[in-house]
Amino acid sequence: MDAQLPLLTWEKQAEHFRLQETREELLVRISRLRPHAHKRLALEERVRQITLRQMELENELHDRTRR
Repeated sequence: MDAQLPLLTWEKQAEHFRLQETREELLVRISRLRPHAHKRLALEERVRQITLRQMELENELHDRTRR
């Protein structure tokens, strides 16, 4: 029984959902800014970082279910 039960990964799943909500809020804010605004560039970088963390979490969660 090497595979971890979904119940035991709730913290990572909760973080993933929280990151998704934050990401969606940032995308809405970005859509309201001018294309070359400094704030827009900073927010886009944050979205990239959040997306990367989400992908890492997804890999961790799915790798455990594959075993």
